[in-house]
Amino acid sequence: MSDASRTMSQNASQGNYSPAAVRRFSEAQRRTKAIAAPSLADILRLVPSDDQMAKIVLAFGVEAGDVDELTGAGSNMVREQYELMFPILVTYIRGEQNFNGLRMHLDRVVDGLIRSAYGAANFYENRRMIAKDAADSYANGDRDEDRMGVDGADNRVDGLRRIAAENGAKAYALACVASGACAAYEELMGQAWKPYTRDNGRSLFLSLCTLKSDRPCPIVEPVPCLTHSPPMSPMPAPRASH
Repeated sequence: MSDASRTMSQNASQGNYSPAAVRRFSEAQRRTKAIAAPSLADILRLVPSDDQMAKIVLAFGVEAGDVDELTGAGSNMVREQYELMFPILVTYIRGEQNFNGLRMHLDRVVDGLIRSAYGAANFYENRRMIAKDAADSYANGDRDEDRMGVDGADNRVDGLRRIAAENGAKAYALACVASGACAAYEELMGQAWKPYTRDNGRSLFLSLCTLKSDRPCPIVEPVPCLTHSPPMSPMPAPRASH
């Protein structure tokens, strides 16, 4: 059991945390453990949809950014790396271009954007659940959430909803950037980006074998360098970005 889990359990048994808080903590832990390698689909399941984001912006006046600009920014990040690193990372084996080095680099570039967006999406989901529980009279025995704040300020429920809305806009924006990066990766590399998953301890060894020799690896049958990627077809030379 982690320190956070132990502390939550101790405080819950002492009545310091409500059942709703314990449930939210448990759900967040499950999401974190279940998604060791998040994908774009995992992000989109958590962030607001386009229609939901439009309603959030209208209701709370938060800034969500321009979708086209955000998507374009993610796309440009990948395209610029492709063009810059193409002459360095693309090697030749028996006269044919080998894109393994460039592909692995772009895999990691996209992975960073995906993880950033997933972290924001996960945080938004936590804030959303807190606001939902606060608005649910059955989850709040004291019912103080319905009382107005000092000097007629927003009540507690409205404050929590605003916090959720603000974090929803952040998660939505980062999801747009990640979407643009994934789209550019697929166009440039000829296949959809997928998170790297290690199914055994031989992946690094296999990669080294592939880079050093065009012969099969001596201890296993020929397999792709990375477990999630099929053999690459010849890629075009870098094109000027638009």
